[in-house]
Amino acid sequence: MFDWVGCLLRMVYVYGFVIGVSNFEIDWRAGRVFRSIRSTAYAALINILIVVTMSFQVATDTNLNVMFGNANKLHEYVVVVMSVLRIIAGLTVLLIRWTQRCKVMKLVRILIRLYFDKPQIKRISRWAILAKIMTVTSKDFLQVALSLEVLGRLGGRQAMGMYMQFGMAALMSYALSQHYLVMLFVRVEYQILNSELEQVIEESCWLSYHSPRNGVFMTRCCYLADRLEDIGKRQDEVQSIVTYLGEVFGVQGLLTFTENYISSVGNTYLIFSLFKYGRERLGMPLNAVILSACWFFFHYLDAFRSHLIMLSILDEHRRMASLLQERSVFAQGLDVRLEQTFETYLFQLARNPLKMHVMHMFPISHSFTTAMFGSIAMNSIYLIQYDMQYF
Repeated sequence: MFDWVGCLLRMVYVYGFVIGVSNFEIDWRAGRVFRSIRSTAYAALINILIVVTMSFQVATDTNLNVMFGNANKLHEYVVVVMSVLRIIAGLTVLLIRWTQRCKVMKLVRILIRLYFDKPQIKRISRWAILAKIMTVTSKDFLQVALSLEVLGRLGGRQAMGMYMQFGMAALMSYALSQHYLVMLFVRVEYQILNSELEQVIEESCWLSYHSPRNGVFMTRCCYLADRLEDIGKRQDEVQSIVTYLGEVFGVQGLLTFTENYISSVGNTYLIFSLFKYGRERLGMPLNAVILSACWFFFHYLDAFRSHLIMLSILDEHRRMASLLQERSVFAQGLDVRLEQTFETYLFQLARNPLKMHVMHMFPISHSFTTAMFGSIAMNSIYLIQYDMQYF
């Protein structure tokens, strides 16, 4: 049977290699991740070209305001701030790929091991992988279309500013796609663990009320205890992957959070300006408005999907803890070892709760997500009020 999911993942790797983000190679047949002279030299060459080109464009005073042909000072400030943050984030991706090269390679090994060792993970996550790749691909194609539109309308100076921004955005999107794939496999593994845990609890509950006290009963209790210990070990391994992922992508996560936050406030204001002044007054043709709207849609769809995958992992972890609480309905009479295994697993979850954060600065949780949306709305209103008062 044709493995189209594997082909998609290989295409993602090749794309990262071409743009200079992947500075190592993967032997897909053996599942081996290794460094080579070819991958190192090519990635170094592409990265040097990117930095030199960026330096040249900054030195020649490239115009970063590529959205509007006519704009007031506030529009220009907002666009420049968003553009600079996007460029800094992209350059940071390149830097981290070298300073944390070994850690990224280890992360890719974990991803490949999960992919090959657990066929059910590949089967369950295949549509999510396809949706992610289609979203990122659509976003990149729209970036190219917008760049060509700007080139024909405003000239090379503004087009180069857009190339710089979208090039850095493409680097960041690739890094976040790797983060998303690992998180996706972690979520699927949590779902599998919860399904197995539910089966163990159901059978243990039945045994507690139907205990014939013979050899079959003791054998079954020992089997369930072994399964529960295996689930506990796998859960600990999966949680360690989440912790390790936070260490590797910490700086990138902080920059992504900052860039998305500022961009959300800025884009809300720019949409308001489009309705207030009209596209003709701002110098935006209809095709540029349509392309920009489509790009914003796919950009935020990608961002929401990446954020929701992390929240869903927290939900699966809480579901695991709530499943273990169901042992309180067991009747007396289970095997001592099985009882102790349940106690050990509960203690493991209580001692090492799953927490996600961005460099210990911002927590990742449902409550913080709600607060963040409220903060974006308030700051957007402040910016709009400033525009209405002074422009």
